[in-house]
Amino acid sequence: MTIAAIWYFFAAVTVLSAGVVAFSRSVMHSGIALLFTLLGVCAMYAMLGADFLAITQIVVYVGGILVLVLFAVMMTNRIMSTHLKEELVQPQAAFALAVVVLAMLLLMIHRTAWPLVELTETMPTTARIGEGFLTGYLFPFEFTSILLLVAMMGAAMIIREPKHEGEAER
Repeated sequence: MTIAAIWYFFAAVTVLSAGVVAFSRSVMHSGIALLFTLLGVCAMYAMLGADFLAITQIVVYVGGILVLVLFAVMMTNRIMSTHLKEELVQPQAAFALAVVVLAMLLLMIHRTAWPLVELTETMPTTARIGEGFLTGYLFPFEFTSILLLVAMMGAAMIIREPKHEGEAER
């Protein structure tokens, strides 16, 4: 297989699974299809030589956000109706909007002068990014981590149930 064939394979997996995410009636099926969408994007990042973005795609989106979404769906106690109210669904307006957006995208693609880039051997970017985090951007990096820790502690305090007088410690 050539590199172009592999690229088109991952592009097809990404687009088709994104279609399943958008049009599936089951939230769990959409979540699993989102996994394949994110993995396809990760593979394309890796093929472009953006190794840091590829690994970040897996760690942040697949490992964090997708797992959070799937657990939230599975742990929800409310029973959600799969049938939407008919007055809320407007397929004609949605189709018209989709056609307008598609026309604008095709026009933009047609009018853009796309430069041809030769794919050459790429150097890993993680060493330069890590060096930047630990030298010139050390303070913003550490400040952001402390800010996220405080936000997480605040969220835990907000969702904690208040103790009532006379209630025993659990």
